[in-house]
Amino acid sequence: MKILLTNDDGIEAAGLHAAYDAIKDLGEVHVVAPARVQSATSHAITLHRPMVVTPYECDKFKGFAVDGRPADCVKLALAELVGPVDLVISGINHGANVGINVQYSGTVGAAREAAFQGVPAIALSLHLGDKTQDHYIRAAGHARRAIDTALQAGIDQGVLVNINVPILDAGAEPVGIKAVPLNVSPMHDRFNKAADDEGNTTYQAQDSMAFSDRGEATDVDTLYAKYITLTPLHYEQTDTAALDRLRAPLD
Repeated sequence: MKILLTNDDGIEAAGLHAAYDAIKDLGEVHVVAPARVQSATSHAITLHRPMVVTPYECDKFKGFAVDGRPADCVKLALAELVGPVDLVISGINHGANVGINVQYSGTVGAAREAAFQGVPAIALSLHLGDKTQDHYIRAAGHARRAIDTALQAGIDQGVLVNINVPILDAGAEPVGIKAVPLNVSPMHDRFNKAADDEGNTTYQAQDSMAFSDRGEATDVDTLYAKYITLTPLHYEQTDTAALDRLRAPLD
């Protein structure tokens, strides 16, 4: 199996390196990832400037660092740097990607780009408690079990499987693995208000994951209950019922 590994935290990120170790026996793994952190860039792509692509080598792998977005990495990998692959894996992300947060995530955006192109895709994320602690090696082991589950079940064309590992602080272990739907409740937006040196009012988004409703048995609720979550996501966004209503006056 030929696998593309990418992320949104950058090619030097510990989560990506841990993911590589966890999946390297699955097949031929190629790494193409952003040169720098691209968190919360969603599905943005680079159109109005050339992207610098630099060969990257470490003690684990050789790959390419792209001066662009996560979705750019997938596009370039499939079209120019790697060629067709059997699977795209994105992550492990520094922080959970559940609920509507998947719309903002560069990690999920990279996997969604693969799904657009008909390639089975998986996004991996680790819910963080104490952000000064590094649990990526353990998280990668747990993520591998979830990856195997997804591959065994099969990933339909146009679908990405979103996997989240719960907080692993203080030796905590996941309770198990559950396949659950996406939580669609709004997030609470919180900002720190201040002023810059020129007296302009500034608003800094707080780094928090607060949902108005955890939604029983959804990915948010299940992740907080210490389970690894698997959620299949499809890029088809057409509301067919609304489409029928809009067509009715036109008939």
